Amino acid sequence: MNNKSGEIRQEETIAAVSTPAGEGGVGMVRLSGAGAADIAKEIFRGAGGKPRHHFETRRVNYGFVVDGEGEKIDEVLLTVMLSPKTYTREDMVEISCHGGALVSRHILERVLSLGARIASPGEFSKRAFLNGRIDLVQAEAIIDLIRSKSQKGWKTAFSHLDGKLSETLSGIEMGLVNIMADLEASIDFPDEEIEIAEDKKILSSITALKKQVGGLASSYDIGRIYREGISVAITGRPNVGKSSLMNALLERDRVIVTPHPGTTRDMVEESLQIEGIEVKIIDTAGVREAMEPAEKMGVERAIMAAFDADIVLLVIDGSEGVTGDDKKLIEKLGAREAPFVIIPVINKSDMEQKPDPWNIDGVDKKMSIKISAKTGAGLDELKKRIAKEIESKGEPLGEGQTLTRERHIEQLKIVIASLERALKAMDEGLSREFIACDLADAKEAMEQLTGKAFDEQVLSKIFDEFCIGK
Repeated sequence: MNNKSGEIRQEETIAAVSTPAGEGGVGMVRLSGAGAADIAKEIFRGAGGKPRHHFETRRVNYGFVVDGEGEKIDEVLLTVMLSPKTYTREDMVEISCHGGALVSRHILERVLSLGARIASPGEFSKRAFLNGRIDLVQAEAIIDLIRSKSQKGWKTAFSHLDGKLSETLSGIEMGLVNIMADLEASIDFPDEEIEIAEDKKILSSITALKKQVGGLASSYDIGRIYREGISVAITGRPNVGKSSLMNALLERDRVIVTPHPGTTRDMVEESLQIEGIEVKIIDTAGVREAMEPAEKMGVERAIMAAFDADIVLLVIDGSEGVTGDDKKLIEKLGAREAPFVIIPVINKSDMEQKPDPWNIDGVDKKMSIKISAKTGAGLDELKKRIAKEIESKGEPLGEGQTLTRERHIEQLKIVIASLERALKAMDEGLSREFIACDLADAKEAMEQLTGKAFDEQVLSKIFDEFCIGK
């Protein structure tokens, strides 16, 4: 369990390089734990070369890190931060040194020689969680913030780290606690007239709470897209302009384009942002009856990419109209079981067009967009259509009130199921003890979600996602 008493546990001292590998202007070595401040006194020398026996907390000190012989390793800025007002709520030291792997490695080796050990992935954040500085939702937001690749992904992750989602979840948990208190009071002090009044109040409260939880759960589909992005597969028969379309969307020549069919043999994936959301664009091989083994494999992968994508851009050559190969491809796409969006893209609008050929099962003519990958005509409209399809996945409830992780939605599903059982028990006139048990199950799921209670395996899985040094 995380620390509910407020007492800070000073664990063994850990250390890690917190900046990415490679060259850079500044590097950082970070320490946390009972011996962090003592190690700082041992390795630091001021500008005049004298050791420092006392550090004012959260004050930046200019000087040098020295080795065991007193030789300078690097010129640094060193900050000692004493418990409890630190990231981990333990004593911490941060050493800003020159960038580059060699300098920070030497400083880390010096620190380790004085009794610290290498931190595990995410161990600094794990200690922050165990010492009650952040809850589990905020801990997950840290890695989501670090990995965010889009505007909305970053903003959602930061709002979670800032506690917005935690406030909403805390309100739901408090609602459960209040209902359980009313229920327990009615069990301990039964009175027929009061019981009827309490039943109505409890029923109303559970119904309202279930609606609130259901609304929050409905934000997951769009929240997942904010965090993970959305995949868009470009598919079509050979030489309809799929690779040209990908280059046009990316605004650079990423894929080789030739007038010869079958140039693209394998999938090419790149990312761009549309309306602040990461969109993973996948260019695929032209789909036709292939004879050559390599092209046949490319065709198979193209179909699989279309089946796995959230949105499919079905590219048609407007100068040739819909051909037999186009119709066969549409039939193959129709075999996909899970629902997905097909946007027909009529390319080569800069050329003379065939008469309107649309009368094909499985494709909505109204969804079609005419473009020219060569001139860029229609691309803005296509991006707006993709954005509209993303928005149709669901609406966030407000700042910070958007679920982004599967773990979140799974726990809320348990809460909803427990509340539904409680409502059914009340409808069937079952004993209030049964209702209390259902509400206790809902509360336990909420505690698992926020980390007030947790499974060690779940905890390890979350923090193993982190880099060393965070």
